[in-house]
Amino acid sequence: MRLGIILFAACFIAMLLSGCWDQQLLKDDRIVYIVGFDLGSDGKLQTTTAILDVSGSQKGMKPFSEIHTVSGYTSRHNREIMDLEVPGRVSASKVLVILFGEALARKHIYPVLDVFYRDPRSALNAKVAVIEGTTRDAITMKLTGTKLISEHYNKLIKSAEKATNVPNVNIQFICSPLLDQGDDFAVPYIKIAKTPSINGIALFNGDKMTGTLSREESMLYLLMADKLSKTASFTFEVNKEGKQNPEKYISIDVQSIKRKLKVNVQGNRKIQVPLDLNLKVNAIEYPKNHLTKQILDRLNKKLSKELTRKAQVVTQKMQKANHDGFGIGRRIMAYYPNTWKNLNWKEDYRKVEFVPKVTVEIVTHGIMN
Repeated sequence: MRLGIILFAACFIAMLLSGCWDQQLLKDDRIVYIVGFDLGSDGKLQTTTAILDVSGSQKGMKPFSEIHTVSGYTSRHNREIMDLEVPGRVSASKVLVILFGEALARKHIYPVLDVFYRDPRSALNAKVAVIEGTTRDAITMKLTGTKLISEHYNKLIKSAEKATNVPNVNIQFICSPLLDQGDDFAVPYIKIAKTPSINGIALFNGDKMTGTLSREESMLYLLMADKLSKTASFTFEVNKEGKQNPEKYISIDVQSIKRKLKVNVQGNRKIQVPLDLNLKVNAIEYPKNHLTKQILDRLNKKLSKELTRKAQVVTQKMQKANHDGFGIGRRIMAYYPNTWKNLNWKEDYRKVEFVPKVTVEIVTHGIMN
């Protein structure tokens, strides 16, 4: 009886310990929090990483980023080269942000991301962005304050997501449209000057960057895609006759949206896409005068006309970039499969007739009557 209890206890303990055979201790890893990929002048892939050095924190010093840049043939090859430079094992399991230089993004990005999708330890929630220029300049630049470079870019992108300036995407979210003929994705487009700043979004067709939208255009693009985040604010010139510059403008904050999109197929190739967008907004600034009912009616019509015009510009830029960000191809696959078989989507998408219409209604305008 006693022997049986001992054997049972031994088996139970062995079961509890069986999950430790493949453990990887953090003390053996060098954690990468941001990684950038560029197309080198020699045609090779250039990788720049910021590795967090926490050794100083044990002595009361603040942690800092240790920057490394290597060149190789693939992402995995560059990681192996970096392992030879860095004491400890380089680990990308905690990556916060993945950056692409524009020259590389306009070629292909899937071959670079392949290693992340195949590694079970990859951080699939890592943010993705394109840099106007090179990621090496973006990661090595000196920032004011004590914020780490990885933390700065991560918070910069997240704040832009909340303001509906850029889509909320990561490497997991873009995986499906990367390989889907009927859907495309967009990522933040960051400009490097004295400090990094969001400069709109980069449009992709497949895994190639094919165009850009400005900050205001990207916000309207996201509203047309029915992706309002926490806030979305616009400023428009509505009074040509204003005596002072502020009196010419109105600032609005989008409170709610209602988007209706249809795909109408006539014959085998004629495709029309009516897109109705209704916006209920708050007038957060109008320096000219009080907003009476007559003024509100005039402003609603003027804002609706202006945003409809801008929506037409956005769809034209999307078609020029061959960017199917609204998933029109996916809808045709689902509802018109015979039509889809006769289409060459890379060519026929440019012929789609978008008919956007934006209706604005100012529903609140502060505490002033």
